Amino acid sequence: MTAAWALVRANWLTARTYRLSSVFAFLAVLVPVVPIYLAANAMQPLMAGVIRSEAEQYFAYVLVGTIAYSFVSVSVGSLSASVGGSIGTGTLEALLGTRTGVPTILAGMAGYGLLWTTARALVLLGAGWMLGMTVSWERLPAALLVLGLIVAVHVPFGVMAAAMMLAFRTAGPLPRGVIVASTLLGGVYYPAHVAPSWIERVAVLVPLGYGARALRRVLLEGQPLAAVLPDLAVLALGAAVLLAASGYAFAAALRYARRRGTLGQY
Repeated sequence: MTAAWALVRANWLTARTYRLSSVFAFLAVLVPVVPIYLAANAMQPLMAGVIRSEAEQYFAYVLVGTIAYSFVSVSVGSLSASVGGSIGTGTLEALLGTRTGVPTILAGMAGYGLLWTTARALVLLGAGWMLGMTVSWERLPAALLVLGLIVAVHVPFGVMAAAMMLAFRTAGPLPRGVIVASTLLGGVYYPAHVAPSWIERVAVLVPLGYGARALRRVLLEGQPLAAVLPDLAVLALGAAVLLAASGYAFAAALRYARRRGTLGQY
C-alpha cells in the first residue's frame, strides 16, 4: 500500500507543476451542469414516467449517470495510458525490476486518476444539489461503496487494455468499445428498458447499468444497500470473474514481453 501511495503521490507532484491547467480542468467539471440542467428540465414531463423506478428528477438521473460514467471512463482508460506512458519514458521496466508486486504497481498507476475523479464527482454532486437536485447525503458512504464496485468491475478492462499495450504497444479497440457500450446501454441518459427488446437483452451484459441503477436508488431515493443487493451481487460477481481473467492476461503479456525482450524498448 505504501508503494502504491508513493506512485499516486508522484503523479500528484507531477500534476502540481501544471497548476493552472489543473485548476481549469477542475473547474471545467462545472461547465456542462447548467446545459444539462436546462435540457433535463425541458424533458422532465417526457421522462418522468420512464425513470420513475430510479429517480424523480430527470436532471438528477442524468447527473448521477454522468458521475457513474466518469468512473467507468477513468477505470477503463487511465491504466493503459499510464502503462503506455511509462513504457515511453522507460520507467515501467525500472518499476517491474523492484520488489514491488505487479498489482501494487498497477494500483499506484490508476490511483491518482480515481482520486481525481472522486473529487470532481463530489463537486458535480454539490453543484447539482445547489440547483435543486435532491440528494440523500446520509447515504453518501453507501454510494461510495457502489462506486467502488463500479470501479472494481471496470478496472479489469483497463488491465486487459494495459496488457495489450505491454505486448503489442496498442490497447486496440477494447477501451473505446467498453466506453461506447457503457454510454449507449449503461443507463447514463435513459434506462435500457426504453430501447427495443433486442437491445435491452444486450444491455444486460453492460455492468454500468446495474451500477448506475443502484447508485441512483441509494443516493437519490435514500434506499439502503439491502434494497439494491441484486445489482450489487451482479457487480461483485462480474468483478471477481473479470479481475481473475485480467490478472491472467496481464501476467501472460508480461511474460511475452520479457521473453521477446521488448520490455525495455521505448
